[in-house]
Amino acid sequence: MAGLLRKTLKSFFRRGAKPTESQFAKLIDACVLHEEDGICKRDSGIEITENLIVKGSLIVDGTFWLAAPPKSANKPSEDPNLDQAPMGAIYLWFGEELPGGFGVCDGKEGRPLITAPNHESGRLNYIIRLAE
Repeated sequence: MAGLLRKTLKSFFRRGAKPTESQFAKLIDACVLHEEDGICKRDSGIEITENLIVKGSLIVDGTFWLAAPPKSANKPSEDPNLDQAPMGAIYLWFGEELPGGFGVCDGKEGRPLITAPNHESGRLNYIIRLAE
């Protein structure tokens, strides 16, 4: 099933075929249109501006940094996505103000002790979603 779209698209363009307008439209819709689909190539690398959902393994060969979205008028505690985190979920957090319902993984009050990687700002911590 995974290769069905690929086979279908290839069949439109086999030798001697005359692709129709709708077949070209299917090909275009199957393509990733970088900026329109939220993928921007920058001098510093590739930036994904839409949600990224990984349904398989994520293999990173190098340093992997998680960062909060750009600061807005909302405080971290007002971020609706953080409210959906299950109790006990642990995140690597960069920032000074913790979101509501989270605590630092500092080994106190029953929280685990997890040391975050060193960062020149000193604001990198593992945080855990606490019980309501």
